Amino acid sequence: MREVLELILLRVSQSTDIDQGELALASRLIIDSVCEGLKISRAGIWLYDNTQSKINCKLLIDKGNDLDSESLALSRDDFPNYFKALNKERSIAANDARTDPATAEFADVYLSPLNIASMLDVPIRHRGKMIGIICCEHQGKPRQWHADEIVFAGSLADLYGRAVSANERADYQAQLLEANQTLENKVKARTAELEATLLTLEQAQEKLVESEKMAALGNLVAGIAHEVNTPLGIALTAVSNCKEELKRVYRDFEGDKLTEQGFRDFNANSAEGLNLAEVSLMRAAKLIQDFKRTSADQTSLEIQEIALDEYIPAVCNPLGPMLKKERISLSMDIEPHLRLTTCPGIIAQLLTNLISNAQRHAFSAQQEDVQLPPSHNRSIHLDCKRRGNHISICVSDNGKGIPDHLHKKVFEPFYTTARNQGGTGLGLPILFNLVNQKLNGEITLTSAPNKGTKVDVMIPVS
Repeated sequence: MREVLELILLRVSQSTDIDQGELALASRLIIDSVCEGLKISRAGIWLYDNTQSKINCKLLIDKGNDLDSESLALSRDDFPNYFKALNKERSIAANDARTDPATAEFADVYLSPLNIASMLDVPIRHRGKMIGIICCEHQGKPRQWHADEIVFAGSLADLYGRAVSANERADYQAQLLEANQTLENKVKARTAELEATLLTLEQAQEKLVESEKMAALGNLVAGIAHEVNTPLGIALTAVSNCKEELKRVYRDFEGDKLTEQGFRDFNANSAEGLNLAEVSLMRAAKLIQDFKRTSADQTSLEIQEIALDEYIPAVCNPLGPMLKKERISLSMDIEPHLRLTTCPGIIAQLLTNLISNAQRHAFSAQQEDVQLPPSHNRSIHLDCKRRGNHISICVSDNGKGIPDHLHKKVFEPFYTTARNQGGTGLGLPILFNLVNQKLNGEITLTSAPNKGTKVDVMIPVS
């Protein structure tokens, strides 16, 4: 891919507009970047309706006509060949849009009146499902869409899918915050109701545990979706290139133009492409396998024996995208052959909460009177070893630390310094109860300003 296209992708992927939940800002940024990279003046985002019988224009930018929005809808009944091409969920690269079978239906009603000669439609995917397209329209003379331009537009479509996830996550966090605030008011109003209050709190605690599990899994889903899209996109591009190579060598064969060197080049290029696709798919499969195991464990309370030196890395692997986004490194030191008979779901939730909590609070700008230099090397370290009759799981960071007067507050329900970022104030209190009540263990916190934070969980072996 040309360097100018890579720089545009890097700029868009690093923009806060993509992940802050404001879909309108993200949409405009992506379409402006499409126009800039492909040197076109007209592009838009089109999304399927619920029945996929229509595709509706959500944003259309036409710089030539000073137009930045237009209400348009295309029906499957009116344009069957175009929708048939969309059903393949592949990019449509129509170099001559007026004669291409997929887009020729638009020639008289759309292409000719607007002087559109070439179209490039790339699929937008969200949670593995195609939800629409980014439509790139070149006006003037027909042009040849190059492979790196198709990959460039497809990568921006993936970023739009990421923005949709961020928008959903923001809505979910707002709903969760409202629910927690409502619950807090109910708890305060009923503290004087003795036996009835105890029963209500017990039921509420179970619901809060489940809510916190879903919040943690929600963060994992957002990160893992973006991380899996990257190797899948690479694999798809590699396979597409192999198909093009196969078509080329077959044409040469049919025309008696295939040389020995040409066949050798084809073999080398295909082997390289297939190897790249295999490596990328194996990487995506490993991420999904670890995520499925983590999410399944967090919804189960089954007791079983686990090998901690295998289980802990598998749980932490899906957290990688979340940490990578914040430029935080995670290191682990786990004693070999360490086994524990316990509830894996609680261990998985323990690790997820501790690392997510460090990621959210240790390096943020929210904490009072403490600032880290921009060059600070952000790191989280996980240590697991046997200490006598206990297993110690310790998570430490080199972040801002916590002042002494807040050490007890971090284990109080609903106390958080990140409520405006979707924090619930329930992560550590729920973790404290799980360790004490379910694992019969102990949890301690050691921290000081500018000296980081360490949380040590001691679990009995027997």
